[in-house]
Amino acid sequence: MYLNKLIKAINIMDRKEVAEIIYEYLRKGNIEATLSLISNKIRREKTGKLHLTRTTMLNSIGQELGKLLIKEDWIAERLLDLWEVGGREGKLITISAFGVISERDYENSKQFVLRVLATLSNWEICDQLALRVVAKLAIQNQKEIFSIMEQWIKSENKWIRRLAIATIPPFIRAREIESKICLGLLDKLMKEEDMDVKKAVGWALREVSKKDGKAVYEFLKKWAREPDKNTKWIVKEGMKKLNKEYQAELKILMSG
Repeated sequence: MYLNKLIKAINIMDRKEVAEIIYEYLRKGNIEATLSLISNKIRREKTGKLHLTRTTMLNSIGQELGKLLIKEDWIAERLLDLWEVGGREGKLITISAFGVISERDYENSKQFVLRVLATLSNWEICDQLALRVVAKLAIQNQKEIFSIMEQWIKSENKWIRRLAIATIPPFIRAREIESKICLGLLDKLMKEEDMDVKKAVGWALREVSKKDGKAVYEFLKKWAREPDKNTKWIVKEGMKKLNKEYQAELKILMSG
């Protein structure tokens, strides 16, 4: 019965109905059949060819699922199962569900993030986790989450380092007066070698620039004369949202 309903719901892309069916399977502790359908049906176009499901659709399903799960006490382990065996679709749905849950259940959401750290393996999952869950936790408890992020940037796993930095853009949009703490974290990765992490640092600097351009300018002045090629790349990327005068002065410092 549920399988037929899920197939129908997925075929017409009814996000709420898909979420309700996934919820029923999670409640019963039976997700493998659902995951099989998610992997094979939710990714199939009318032509029958497989494609990657749009992130926005998966986010919508996850958000609806999160609303259903808020009051349940069994959610943590079941959603971890969904994360572990659900592939890309399962992970994105789980992230968006916890994005809703995190607003009411800080501790379980924090523990979820800590438990999945070692499984991060690509930028999409990493950035969605930062945007939808970690940033919301940081808004609720800046001191604790930034302390955890300080540990993440020391990790040998580049995706864990990127997770810390990818949290800064959504955090600074909500807490625009907190540029100092954000720049303090970025300061420790200004010689980062990995391109996926360097891109995140540049992105974060541009986002902080939109809220406090003067602070970013002063921060980048300190690094502009650094000969390290990775630092130069980050400074060039990070200053792109500063006003033209600041950019011109930084370019002079970099060339000197």
